[in-house]
Amino acid sequence: MRIGMVTACYKPVINGVTRMVALYKETMEAAGHDVTVFTLGEPAPDGDEPGVVRTPGIPLGDTGYYLNFRYSRKAQEALRQMDIVHCHHLFMSVEMAHRYGNCPIVYTNHTRYDLYTGAHSPLPQPAADAFMRQVWPEFTSYCDVIITPTASVREVMRDFGVTQRIEIIPNGIDIGPFSNPPQPSRREDFGIPPDAILLVYTGRISAEKGLTKLLAQFALAREIVPDIYLLLVGKGPYADRLRQQARALGIENVIQLTGALPYEQVGNVLSMGNIYVTASVTEVHPLGVIEAMAAGLPVIAVSSPGISDTVVPREHGLLTTTPEGIAAAIVALASNPHKRRRMGAAAREASKQYDINITVDQTLNLYHELRQTRPDLKRTRQHGRGIRPTARPVLEQLATLLRPSD
Repeated sequence: MRIGMVTACYKPVINGVTRMVALYKETMEAAGHDVTVFTLGEPAPDGDEPGVVRTPGIPLGDTGYYLNFRYSRKAQEALRQMDIVHCHHLFMSVEMAHRYGNCPIVYTNHTRYDLYTGAHSPLPQPAADAFMRQVWPEFTSYCDVIITPTASVREVMRDFGVTQRIEIIPNGIDIGPFSNPPQPSRREDFGIPPDAILLVYTGRISAEKGLTKLLAQFALAREIVPDIYLLLVGKGPYADRLRQQARALGIENVIQLTGALPYEQVGNVLSMGNIYVTASVTEVHPLGVIEAMAAGLPVIAVSSPGISDTVVPREHGLLTTTPEGIAAAIVALASNPHKRRRMGAAAREASKQYDINITVDQTLNLYHELRQTRPDLKRTRQHGRGIRPTARPVLEQLATLLRPSD
C-alpha cells in the first residue's frame, strides 16, 4: 500500500507529532508498505531521509513550522499516487491532501486547538472557542475519517460541531527503549544527588504546558519534602522565564532544564526518575506521559481530556482537579516509596496497550476498510477542489498556532 503521511513539521526534535509520524513510518515500512512524508520547509542540513518530500515555505519564527498555501509540483504529483493519505495537522495538511489527493483521507487530531488558540492568540477563551466552532468543522470536512486517540477528545470535537466519522485509535510508542533503556543516565551527570526524589517532565517548554504553575507547586511541596528535585527535559520559548521564576522562588539549585535532547536519550533520562509530573491541561493523548508509564514512573497530573483517558487515578498515579493540587500530590507520593513502586509497576503494565505494533495494526485495518469502501468518491467536496475563499483568511490567522504538540 502507498501511504502518504502529511504533516506541518517533520524535524528530529522532541515533538510528539514528529516522533509519532517517524515511528509510524518506520513500523509501516517494516510491514511492507511504501510510506512518503509530505511536509513544508527546507531539507535537513545533511539531506532528508528517503521518503520525505518537502515543499519550501515561509518560516514561522523559531517554531520549526513553515507556511505555504500550495505544494510543489513534485509533491502534488507524488500525492496523487497514494492509496491512502493520513494527515497529522489540521492546517497546512488536510485541505492540501483533499486538493491534490485521489484517495481516502484520514486525519488524526493531536491537539486541543481550542486551548491552543486561547494560549497563543490575544483572543479571550470564549472568543477562541467561538472561533474554533467555525474552524474545526470547516477543516475536518475535507477528510473522510477522523482519528482521536481518546474518547474524551472525541467528545470535545463533537461539542465544537465536528460531524465527520470519528474512530478512536491510541497513539503508539516503541515500548522497549523506555521499559528497558539501553544506557540509563547517571544522576551525577545532571547534578542530582543519588538519594534525591527526582520528578521529571518531558515536552515542550511553552505557555500551554502550565510550567509556571508546576514550578510554583514544586516550590510549595519542597517546603515539606526538601529532598525533591525537578528535571525539565525539552526546549521552548519559556525556558528563560522558568529560570527567572526558579531564582525568584529560591529553587534554582534543585531544578534542571536540559534543553533539547535526542529522542533516543529520553528513555535513558526517564530511568533516573521517581515520579513523572505535568501541569498541562492541553493534551490530546500525551506521549510524554505514556513514555513515563512505560519507564515505570507513577504520574502526577491534572485530570483533563487525554490525561484522564490514560492515567487511572490512585492506580497509575495521582490526578488533581486543578493545577493548585499538584503540591499535595507531590508530597503524598514523595513521602511514600511503597506507593510509588506499586503505582509505577501498574503504570508500566498499562503502557503495553500503547505498543506501536498494536496501534499500527489498528490503523492499517482502518486503511484497508477505506480502500474497499472509498468514501472519498461520495464526498460533497470532490477531489481536486481547491480551498474555499472563506477558508484562506482562517489559515492566515491561525498560522501562528502551528506549534509542536506533544
